[in-house]
Amino acid sequence: NISGQKIGRLVVLYPTDKRDYKGTVIWHCQCRCGREVDISYDRLIYGNYVSCGCRKKEQQTAFTGSLTFVDSTCLELLEKRKYRQDNSSGFRGVVQRKNGSYSVNIGFKKKRYYLGTYETYKEAVNVRLRAEEMIHDGFLRACQRMNTDGETAGNLVFEIKKGDGFLEIESSDAEENGHRIEF
Repeated sequence: NISGQKIGRLVVLYPTDKRDYKGTVIWHCQCRCGREVDISYDRLIYGNYVSCGCRKKEQQTAFTGSLTFVDSTCLELLEKRKYRQDNSSGFRGVVQRKNGSYSVNIGFKKKRYYLGTYETYKEAVNVRLRAEEMIHDGFLRACQRMNTDGETAGNLVFEIKKGDGFLEIESSDAEENGHRIEF
């Protein structure tokens, strides 16, 4: 019985008659903010829930307020690209296929661009690095130049044109416009 226990911002009030898909008891809880929620025993005990959701909203608001977005792209996150924990190949944007070859893609401005399939890991990583240099680093350089020139990066045009076997930059920044990667 966990009635009365405090878990994060939640106070566990009583068990309900409901069960989750695994048959675990659903508990009725009250959050510090006053909202009441029903949460399974597993999620309460194993730390999946510590509030009704208000804590997550607060954190997102605080985090988002400190970031710089240009055309729906976060500059700070682009500058500090990290490897995803669930990446099985060891390099971002490179996925090993069942036949042993490597598929490569890159994301930019909420779009994903396929860069081909390669026989060796080294080839795949090389293509991905060239694409990052052209797209991600090019975008950051263009934003930095605009801010240095006194313009706002919000006026920047930086689009990716995909053709048969290539990606090309179309940009209002003259130094980045026309850059091309073939794959």
